[in-house]
Formats: sequence, C-alpha cells, structure tokens
Amino acid sequence: MPTENSFAEDSEEREFRSKVVDTILAGSPEHALKLLSEYYGVNPPEIRVGTVKAHRRALACYVEKERRIYFSKSEYLSAPFVVLHEFYHHLRASQINSHRQVEKGADLFASNYIQDHRRFHTLYSLHRGD
Repeated sequence: MPTENSFAEDSEEREFRSKVVDTILAGSPEHALKLLSEYYGVNPPEIRVGTVKAHRRALACYVEKERRIYFSKSEYLSAPFVVLHEFYHHLRASQINSHRQVEKGADLFASNYIQDHRRFHTLYSLHRGD
C-alpha cells in the first residue's frame, strides 16, 4: 500500500516533470536540458538547429560523438516531446555508454513527462477550484 511519503515523492516528481515541460513550452530548452541533466547527474547536451546528413527527415536527432542534439527547425526547440525524446538518447548514452538506443524507450520517457505535466496542472486546477 502506498505511504504518505510515496505520495509526496510522486507529487514532487510530477511537479519536477511539469516544470521541465513548462520550461520547454516557454521556449527555454537549454534551461530544461540543464534541469534534466542535473536531476539525472549527467552533463547537458549541446543543441543546434540544423540537420545531420543521415537523418535529414528527422525532426531532431542526437549525435552521441558530439554530445549534441540537432533540431531540424527552431520550432521544435519548444516541442516537449521532441526535446525529451532526444534527451533520453543523451541520457542513455551518458549513463550506459551504449550504442544501441531504443526509440520506444525514448518515446515512453517523453510521454511520461508530458502525462505528469497534464496531471500536475489538472490537480493544481482542481485544488484552486478552477
């Protein structure tokens, strides 16, 4: 059975995830990546707008050798799913040093942040009586 402490931890986690998503939506992906990097204990990736030869059709891609996320268009810098998806690849490469990066895991990572953002804002609105 969940304890009061686990509810507080879940709430803190949801609040952190919501803050990260809000930061991306506000157009500050660098700050969001810094928050995420500090939270997970890795160096933040660099970001660039542009494409990588083998991935010209991708919205964004992470280049492990450069520790850099390339966004094909600047508008994707404020797209939470895209930023979080690519950060997952950076996180995996930083922690596991693995060349095999799973797209499904990156999608799930990004989706969890976005779902927690929605839950946090829903609970906050209910609490305020909106």
